[in-house]
Amino acid sequence: MLAQLLTRGTTMKRLSIAVLTTLLLALTGCSGDSTASDPTSRPISESPAASATASPSASSGPAVPMNECLTGRYRLVRFVGAGERGTYGTGEGGDVTVRFDDGSYLLSGAGKEPIKLTLAGQTAGLLVDGRISGNYQVQGDRATFTVGQSSGSATLTVGKMKESVPMPDVGKVLAPEGEAGVVCANDALIVTLQDIRLEFGKV
Repeated sequence: MLAQLLTRGTTMKRLSIAVLTTLLLALTGCSGDSTASDPTSRPISESPAASATASPSASSGPAVPMNECLTGRYRLVRFVGAGERGTYGTGEGGDVTVRFDDGSYLLSGAGKEPIKLTLAGQTAGLLVDGRISGNYQVQGDRATFTVGQSSGSATLTVGKMKESVPMPDVGKVLAPEGEAGVVCANDALIVTLQDIRLEFGKV
C-alpha cells in the first residue's frame, strides 16, 4: 500500500511538472511546423496580424488605431499557446489585468482567482499573485514589447499538488514580449505573438 501511495504521489508530481513545463515554457518555443487542428484554436504560427484580425471577438466592429488600443486597463480573458509538435494549451478566466500607459505596461494578478489551464485533456489552475512591468513601441501596424522587472509569484495546482512558479516564468506566457500584431474593437484587445495569442477585455 505504501508503495502504491508513493508511486501515485510521484506520478502527480511528474504531472504537475509536465503541465507547468509545457504550458509555461514549451508554449513559448518555436512551432513553425505545427499542424494541429484543434477546433477551438488556430495555429498561432501564422502571421500574427492575420491571426489577430481573424479573431471573432475583434472582427465584429470597426478597427481602432493601435495607439488607441494600447491605452487603459484590460482583463486577461483567454490565451492560446502552440507548443512543440503542435501541442495546444489554453488558459481562461483568472484575475490577471494589464494597464497600458504611454509606452509602458503593467501586468498584475490579484492572487484570488486562478486561471484554468487546459492541455491535452489535463487541467490545472494557475493563481497569479504578482506583477510584471514592461515597455512597448508602436510602428505602423506592429508593436514591439519588452518585458522588464517582476515581483511576486504564482501557484500551479494540479489535483492536490501545488507548485510555486516564479513570475519570470509566468511572464514567458502572459507578458507580451517581442513583435506582435495588435487589434481591438468593441472593448476587446488581442495581442498575437509568434506562439501565443492573448485576448483581453476592457475593464
